[in-house]
Parts: sequence; structure tokens; C-alpha cells
Amino acid sequence: MSSTLETLPDEILMMIFQYSGDVSTILRTFLGLNRRLNRILIDRRLHLLGNYLSINKRDISSNDYYNSNVFHEVSHKLLIINHTIHEDELDQYFQMLISFHIQQLYKQLGNEYQSNLIKFQIQRQCLTNDEIIDVDDELNEIFLNLNHYPINITDINQIEYLVHKRGARLQCNESEQSSFNFTKAINYLLSQDVSNNNCNNKQFYYLLTRMFKTLIVSNYDLLNNRDFYIYSIRTVWYFLIFTVYRAYNYCYSKLILPINMECYRAVVNLLLFSIQCKKLEVNIDDWIQQTLFDILRMISSLETMDKFDIFLKNTQWEVLKIITDMYISTETISWHDDMNNKFQSILGNLLDKNRVDIILFIYRHIDHIRYFFNQLSNCRNFVDIMTRNQYNRQVFEILIDEKPLETWVQSKELAFVLLEKKERKFLEKILKLSPFLVHEIDENGNNLLLHICLKVRGCRHRIVKFLITMKSDLQQKNFNGENFFDAIQLKRNRDLLEKIDLGEIIILNDQQENKRNIKFIYN
Repeated sequence: MSSTLETLPDEILMMIFQYSGDVSTILRTFLGLNRRLNRILIDRRLHLLGNYLSINKRDISSNDYYNSNVFHEVSHKLLIINHTIHEDELDQYFQMLISFHIQQLYKQLGNEYQSNLIKFQIQRQCLTNDEIIDVDDELNEIFLNLNHYPINITDINQIEYLVHKRGARLQCNESEQSSFNFTKAINYLLSQDVSNNNCNNKQFYYLLTRMFKTLIVSNYDLLNNRDFYIYSIRTVWYFLIFTVYRAYNYCYSKLILPINMECYRAVVNLLLFSIQCKKLEVNIDDWIQQTLFDILRMISSLETMDKFDIFLKNTQWEVLKIITDMYISTETISWHDDMNNKFQSILGNLLDKNRVDIILFIYRHIDHIRYFFNQLSNCRNFVDIMTRNQYNRQVFEILIDEKPLETWVQSKELAFVLLEKKERKFLEKILKLSPFLVHEIDENGNNLLLHICLKVRGCRHRIVKFLITMKSDLQQKNFNGENFFDAIQLKRNRDLLEKIDLGEIIILNDQQENKRNIKFIYN
């Protein structure tokens, strides 16, 4: 009697699928063959989507995932697929799941921190001074031993017991000179493994992360511990963010190394937990500013991102969104010159990395960044950056086209800078969007037309023609009493006069009053 794959019971098919590769391979191999196989592949018992997100199906929180709108939507779309699914199409569904997962994890970790903190504080308040000294010394001794002996589950359990059941607090020197502090422990025990695929034990990283979170609950100031990185002194925040955004070259390498995904997920978990801790502080202005700038500096080029696992790419996006939301909700002061200079450098780097997606995201969401474009002191440097190459010009054009129209696009400073750089196409674009700019004047009373005739050299005839068609006032005088007809007769503008037909342009604009002036010039 012949048999086929389809004749097997669902349970047997699930077992076969589980041994057919990773989640992505399984779905690309079997999804779309028929509706029954589709149903089995998204079945909660097989737990493929949960496994992709590294969710334990025995956890209570797994119910929140499977009952969510996102899981229902993705499951429905996968169920009705009737063709071999392409990698790009599958990545779109994974992206939806990853974004939801990071958001959900972030909320869960916030609840976890507050719950454990309350329990810890209650335990701590019940201790006498002598008891506090004893339990703190015991915790400190175990922590320091982590630097000398291989970490084991007994030490982890003892640390958790001392904090959660005895109310012990780890007092750790925040100085980078310390032989072993919290930042050094994270780098030594966790972060360095992100590029080490020889150790990919999910349970080990789970326990290790849980231990670090327990220590943070005991003493939030541990997050201010510092360590050396190359020639700089950095806090634990920097190293966590660096690991999330630069995992591929953590060990000072410029090569894209294979990522230990279990370690990477553990670092993401610890970073999100730490951010939730930070949210409870009263004043986080400086921290959120520094963290946002650190992330923007560490973001990889578009070329490099294409080589990343989709989980890494989307995790990085979600962390940026979380920090951006915090920045928006924090009443950070206006940027001073130093901050403007730092962002200008960041903007240049993002353009060099072809990250127009990041530029547009922060531009659309952060008022300080839009204000950066509005500042006169930034205008010339900004235009220099945006006209450096063809890619930057494309980004510049996208920014100009943003709706609603931003005030920096309507600024006379931008118009005059573009005029001096003879960026005709950009000038035409902003004048068509904001025609009133044609009448703005510089510090000498020159409108755009007079300015280009008196202060700009080289080939300018197309710009002059365009300004005239935009109804620039040919009779308007500057502070020296000069108008356009005076300026065009100057020796410096002889070549310009030969390249334009003033009579034709003025007639087209119904400037009848100026015909007499044309005859005078050519006579």
C-alpha cells in the first residue's frame, strides 16, 4: 500500500517539520503546498512562530502572543498562501512578529523590574544595620569570585537568593580603575560571547541575564559603572548599545562575524530591562540625549545591514523607536552649539552610510532635529553636506518634499545659500513651494536677483531667467540705490548679459513698463 506525506497524522508531520531545519527553512520548504500543511505549520502546538521569537510555549506570556492581533493577522496570511513563499515575503511577516515581540518584551520587563524592586525594598527595610553589612559583604564576595572562577548555576542561585530573599545590595565601585565592577562583568561574562558561536546555550544566557537583572534591582547605580573601550571610558549603557548595534565587530574587528543569537537576545533583554529602570528616574535629559546620539553613531551602513539577520535589523529599529519615544516625552533643552556640531557630524555619517531611512525617521519625529535645519548657523554647512554627492542630493530632495512643508524650506537663509552655490534645481524647487522667497533681501538690501548679479560669479543665466519668470522685482533697489538694470550693466556681468534675452523674458511676464529700460541698455 503506497503512502504519501499527506496521509500521515498531524502529530507525525509536526515531528518531521521540527527536524527539517530552522523556522525560516521549514516555512520556505513546506508553506504553500496545500492548506492542510499551512494549518499545521501555524498550529500553536508546533510553535514555529513562537520558536522564531525564542518564546517558551510553557510560559504564561506565550498566551499574550498567540491571542494578539499581530499573531492572528500573520497566521491568517500564512494560512491562505498557495505558492512557494519567497524569502522577502516571509521576512515581511517576520518583521511584524519581531516588532510586536520587542514591544511586548519591553512592557513585560518594565512590570518585572517594578515588581522585583518593591519586593527587594520590603526585604531591605526589615534588616538591621549589622544584617545589612553581613548580607552585602556576602553578595560582594560572590560577585568578585565571578572574575576568578567559571560562573556556575550555584553562584547565580545564591546571588538571587541574597537579593530577593535577604535584601542584599551589591555595592560596586563605579570607577573604570576598579579591578572588577558591573560593567566589566557584563563585558567579561556576556557581551564578548556575541561573536562566539561555540557557546550557544540558551538556558545559560537566560540564567546569566536573570542574575544581572537581579543585581540591578539591588542597586540601580551599577548601571553607572565604567570601563575602558579603546581610548575612551564608557558606562554599561554604551557597551549594551554597542553590542546590540555593532554585534558583528564587537571584538574590534571590521569583519562581519557570525552572531551568537542566544547571546544577542540576552543582551537585548538586559538592555530593555535597564531602559525600563532608567525611566523611573526624575531627570534623564542628559542620558537620553547621549543615548540617542550613541545609537545614531553606531547604526550600520545600508550595505552592512543587508547582511544582517532580520531579527538583528528589526531589533535595532525597535530599540531606536523606544529611545526616540523617550526623547520626545522628555523636556530636553534646546541644542547648544556643541550639540548642533555633534548632530551635524552624525548627519554626515548617516548620509555616508546611505541611511536615508534613519534620517527621515528622526526628522519626522524629533522637533530638535527639524529645528536644527531651521538655524541660520547650520544652513550653509547643511547644504554643503546635502550637495556633496548624488545620493545626498536625493535625500535633500526628499526632505524638501516632506509634508507638511517645514519652515526651514521656507527660510530666506536656505534660498540665499542655494543661490550662492548656484544650486539651480533646488532653488527652483523651494521657490515654487514658497514663491514669496523671491522678494527676500540680504544684509545689503539685495533681493535674490540682485544678489546673484552682484555677489555670485560664474555661469548664472539660467538662474537669472528663472528668477525673472518668478516675478522678481526688477526695479527694486538695494541700500546703495542699485536695481537689476544697474547691476546687469556692470563689467562683471558682461557675459551674463550676452546669454539672456531680457526683452523676451520681460514680455512673457507682462513687464511692459520695463521695455524702455531694455532699449536704453542695448543702445
